[in-house]
Amino acid sequence: MLALVTALVRPSAAEPLPLGRSDREVAVADRVMRVAVYRPDCRDIERLIVVFHGSDRNPVLARDNAVPIAEAGCALIVAPLFDAERFGRWAYQFGGVGDVVEAAGRRRFRFRPPDATTGALVLALVDHLRREAGRPWIPYVLLGHSAGAQFLSRFAALEQNAASRIVVANPGSHVTPDLAVRFPYGLGGIPDPPGGEGALRRYLAAPLVIIAAERDVGRAGLLKTPGAERQGQTRRERAMSTFEAARRAAAGRDWAFGWKLVIVGGLGHGSGRLYARPETAEAVLGSSPRQRETPDIGLLPHNPRGGGVDIIR
Repeated sequence: MLALVTALVRPSAAEPLPLGRSDREVAVADRVMRVAVYRPDCRDIERLIVVFHGSDRNPVLARDNAVPIAEAGCALIVAPLFDAERFGRWAYQFGGVGDVVEAAGRRRFRFRPPDATTGALVLALVDHLRREAGRPWIPYVLLGHSAGAQFLSRFAALEQNAASRIVVANPGSHVTPDLAVRFPYGLGGIPDPPGGEGALRRYLAAPLVIIAAERDVGRAGLLKTPGAERQGQTRRERAMSTFEAARRAAAGRDWAFGWKLVIVGGLGHGSGRLYARPETAEAVLGSSPRQRETPDIGLLPHNPRGGGVDIIR
């Protein structure tokens, strides 16, 4: 049945991506995925931005909220659907690197093969989208809010990738860069590979941008497991404590540090107003939106040693 469905959607996926908003199905890694797309009216698309929805499982809303960023950076926006039936918490928010299984009356975590993770599916989707756009070399950015940002925190920690930026906005929890803190809140207990010292070093060097809304301090709907609570009492606290732990870990080992923390003033939880802010577009694109005519916008190298904190009021 899957092969039949795949055959049916391939002709549609081969059609040129229209300007503006559209929706389509794509066949990737033996799966059929629904994606919401926005293509700005630009002469040349400069980058692909894959946008990850929150726990509402609404890729159309995620796409629409990201339109200002697409316009600012002449970027193709694609928001895939990770439905709850196929992508529960362990398969989405917690990275999709393994599953909790029942064995002999006990629950245990079982890691998936590297090519069966949700991250591997995302990388296959990126390759598919770049080919479909006719630009297999185009840079790509991964942007997630809330539950989608939780996924990208695990993705950044464990999946080798070539994203020019990985942007996590207001996640309920992060991966603490510590081999003694057990997954999904740290890198402890993960086989080497994909875990271990090599994963920690790659994670700290990743072009990771943490965006925290200054007023995102509510507890309603916040993940309250012991591992999450150790990161802080609010999403803003968790962002700041995770960033600081990463800065110290990199400095203590004299390793490259590629992270950036952006605190956006005046906003609470939610991606609509956040994505509409020009400073958010700058954090995602890697340069000021006003410099859109510059060919290398978004391709500027991140500081491999310093990292940095921007407080934007």
